[in-house]
Amino acid sequence: MIKRPSDVTAKEQQPIGLASKVIGEELISKIQNLNTQELSWLSGYCMGLLDHRKGTGVDVSSSSVATSAVTATDEATQTKPVLVLYASQTGNAQNIAEKLEQSLSANGIETILKSSLDIKVKELTHYSAVLVAASTHGEGEPPDDAIEFHEALTSKKGAKKRPKLDDVKHAVLGLGDSSYEFFCQTAKDFEQALADSGSVALLEPVLCDVDYDEAADAWVTQVTASLKDYLSSMSGSVVDGAVNTLAVQSESSEQVYDKNNPFTATVETIQRITGQGSPKETYHVEIDISDSGIIYEPGDSLGIIAHNKPELVAEVLSLLSLEASESVTYKGQPTTLQSFLTEKAELTLVNKQSVKSLLEISANDELQKIHDEDFGGFIENHQFVDLLHLAKPTITAQQLVDLLKPINPRLYSISSSLEETPDDVHLTLNHVVTSNRLGQRYGLASHFLTQSLEEGDGVGIFIEKNPKFKLPLGEKPIIMVGPGAGVAPFRAFLQHRDATDNAGKNWLFFGNPYFNTDFLYQVEIQSYLKSGTLSKLDLAFSRDAENGDKVYVQQKLLEKSAEVWQWLEQGAYFYVCGDMHRMAKDVETALLSIIQTQGGKSEAQAKQYLKQLKLDNRYQRDIY
Repeated sequence: MIKRPSDVTAKEQQPIGLASKVIGEELISKIQNLNTQELSWLSGYCMGLLDHRKGTGVDVSSSSVATSAVTATDEATQTKPVLVLYASQTGNAQNIAEKLEQSLSANGIETILKSSLDIKVKELTHYSAVLVAASTHGEGEPPDDAIEFHEALTSKKGAKKRPKLDDVKHAVLGLGDSSYEFFCQTAKDFEQALADSGSVALLEPVLCDVDYDEAADAWVTQVTASLKDYLSSMSGSVVDGAVNTLAVQSESSEQVYDKNNPFTATVETIQRITGQGSPKETYHVEIDISDSGIIYEPGDSLGIIAHNKPELVAEVLSLLSLEASESVTYKGQPTTLQSFLTEKAELTLVNKQSVKSLLEISANDELQKIHDEDFGGFIENHQFVDLLHLAKPTITAQQLVDLLKPINPRLYSISSSLEETPDDVHLTLNHVVTSNRLGQRYGLASHFLTQSLEEGDGVGIFIEKNPKFKLPLGEKPIIMVGPGAGVAPFRAFLQHRDATDNAGKNWLFFGNPYFNTDFLYQVEIQSYLKSGTLSKLDLAFSRDAENGDKVYVQQKLLEKSAEVWQWLEQGAYFYVCGDMHRMAKDVETALLSIIQTQGGKSEAQAKQYLKQLKLDNRYQRDIY
């Protein structure tokens, strides 16, 4: 029997060396790698199993952990726990998975919660059910923590090695954004792979759009009920009766403000920080949060409740020949069409359901082609109003309300530290402007913050925690790669370390088009370099080279390969912030090359090294 530490007296304690002789070094190694929850479940399971086999009368009731390990069903009918698995980029899918784990546990069901980073495909056979909450990142890509597991489960090579899961039930929830072409693709991939492996779904997959709270809560309740019914049918008895729905409490008093209850703050400063002639419009925005009680940490994001620009609303009304004052109903509440379009309707993005709905109202060959063939290309520089230009539908005000998706708050990396600016929160953002043959289009929140609002105006805000993008404890060295507005969280990192007298080494890689017009926060960064807060600085101004060759941050990384490797071997944390489509991928390729060449590793060993950095939270990305 494997005893828990609380069950072992001083006389009974054995060194690991002796234990390994009894049950083998391999098993000891596996046990040592288990997390706290897994160890707790294992201890109770082993006590129950010993009692079942030998009839020894072990008093498992004396342990709350052991009790919870055998109450879900009879030992003979549920010998395997339920796995709640999350694939999460910013923490939303993880939060849902945690709610599900709490709900299942409250209903007496053995449950283990894991990140997709912490499990191998072959381990899925260890569970009676696999319940997945997965977000989709970028253009149909899995979150960083799920890349390896996703490949192992869904690739052609991985498919050949997938275990049979005929005796394993599953349920999948996806988080995504329908304005992207590959909506909830990661969840769809997981659902298909599990089904192909022989697993039978407890219920149909639930694919959530940006406004996911109600659907996610309903999924938690439905999965809990379905799993209880399944376990009851297996045991021939009812498991704990009705579903016990948990009321999940907020983390602390600082969570009072959220997207449904934002704090109305005052905009103090709106300042363009790129010079004349720059190809970018980058702004520094300061927002007053004094007397709000808001608390944030470096790495967190600020949610902005933005409104559509009046000109865009007027264009929609004109195209549809609708009156701004017309009464409509939104979520059961009366309002005017003008108010709805300004404050509630998502007009700056395009989603496939909107295209489909417009096709049902007004057949159009160009619209049909967008839906069937060119959705991904169309959404790059078009908005909902462009669909109206093409479709020219005849539609009522209420039909329009029912067709449109709600505005989702926009999130921006915070570029200040609470220790440095206790009454303010700072943002660094690009004003997004694109053009197409139908007109000029603007980003929702970037235009609202930098063009529509004036200093002194109010804006609804809330803090979005980012637990996967945080400074290390203590004085570990950090390497920060943040070109353009991606420098935002690293300004916060430097402010924080400077204000708290943290002696850890800091190395920044920054890039932008031109030195003269685009060196964001130049004076501050040079001041940190002079004081020693910033240990090293490498700059890549891509369009300044006399020979015309463009130089980017990933090339600067490769130029400093030997030193980057030294820092990694000294325990450095590696951070990336910015564009996910090219920069982040190129930086990761450069990092793998450094690990391989400087560390003398094979390609497979370099990938394993990088995976370990992720497992240790030493490789963190905030990309968009």
